[in-house]
Amino acid sequence: MSFLPLSLSVPSQLEFWEYLERLVVSCRLVIDRPRGSAHPRFPQFIYPLDYGYLEGIGSTDGSELDAWLGSAGARSLDALLLTVDLFKQDAEIKLLLGCTPADQQAVLHAANQGPMRAVLVPRTAQIAPGAAHGPPQDFSRWLCSRRSVRRFSDRPLDPGLLRHLLEGAACSPSAHHRQPWRFVVCSSPEARTRLAQVLGVEFERDLLADGMAAEVIRQRVERSRRRIQSAQAAVVLCADRRAQDVYPDEPRRLAESMMAVQGVAMAGENLLLAAHAAGLAGVWLCAPLFAPRAVQAAFNLPEEWQPQGLVLLGYPGETPAPRERLPLDQVACFL
Repeated sequence: MSFLPLSLSVPSQLEFWEYLERLVVSCRLVIDRPRGSAHPRFPQFIYPLDYGYLEGIGSTDGSELDAWLGSAGARSLDALLLTVDLFKQDAEIKLLLGCTPADQQAVLHAANQGPMRAVLVPRTAQIAPGAAHGPPQDFSRWLCSRRSVRRFSDRPLDPGLLRHLLEGAACSPSAHHRQPWRFVVCSSPEARTRLAQVLGVEFERDLLADGMAAEVIRQRVERSRRRIQSAQAAVVLCADRRAQDVYPDEPRRLAESMMAVQGVAMAGENLLLAAHAAGLAGVWLCAPLFAPRAVQAAFNLPEEWQPQGLVLLGYPGETPAPRERLPLDQVACFL
């Protein structure tokens, strides 16, 4: 039982798994050998998990790409199994989808019997220690590999990992080191449902005022509701007015308020990057900014906590293609 060391740079590793994930989400998974069934030619071999293939995706043996489906209840790509079979005289790659650590070990054990041997390659999405000190172009590519993901799998998010991500968000810089960010962490389904409901009411009211057709409003509100509820965590980022200096004049009061907003935005970016480094997906939404009072009332927040944004987190249910960015010369002025 081993773990294959990878010598690729961190960004290259991330892109490899991202590209493979695109194949997974674009194809139909066919399970032709259910968990507990026997191999058609070797009845002594019992499949510990559901086993099948990705329809239309070729593999090294000339057939379609094989895949194990685990008990996590989602099709997230978690690992690869590399096998060598002396009886068949071949080597193959197999995908492990929605596999818990226990599932992965069960598959690895099953694949190391008779004339076959295998190694497990867990998905490595974390930034390795010292990666930030590698070639600048590698770190830049990793930054650019982050995507805004709005569809999530139902794979649970470990509470300890969520706390770790928030600790990373709280390491953001802020003016005067006031740390104005406050996090309302909706990790339970009930809290996310409540958030989706209060934001939906405000969203519907605004769209009605805009004169939008009733059916279009219904579809947009429902899409927003599903998006929030499908995430495994929804974090409302607030700016605490009590962390701001008080000035007698309006210009400095406005500047102080803006500095708090900037601090919260930087914490939000840290949160998204920490999630990306952990193999999670996320997206920044501005909905709470349009319904601050409703969000405060729904969660009994202090009046000084001003909702600014919403970060949804979870394991990706999609892998969006890169979006075009403005050229640097169009957004930068070198003097």
